[in-house]
Amino acid sequence: MTLRREAREYGTTAMDFAKRLLDFGFHAPTTYFPLLVPSACSSSPTETESKEELDAFVAAMVAIREEAQTDAAKLKARRGRCRCVGSTTCARPGSSTSPGPRPDA
Repeated sequence: MTLRREAREYGTTAMDFAKRLLDFGFHAPTTYFPLLVPSACSSSPTETESKEELDAFVAAMVAIREEAQTDAAKLKARRGRCRCVGSTTCARPGSSTSPGPRPDA
């Protein structure tokens, strides 16, 4: 997908979205490839991802877009804080070890 419209309208980047996904417990998508797509944001879920997990990913992207619309500066300032850096396990939204997405992280 491309986040070119969000870049133009809100001054955010695909990297802002990718890093913010970390706060929601998702692995950040690829943002530099393909080179032909401006503001590319590429995510490739595997066949092991459940529908619920895919729906949670979509909900996270919608929430991040809403943040970009309402307060892009706040989105850019908060990006990329992940609770699980240096850990071998990372709680996923909805798992037994996670209270769910962390939009205020």
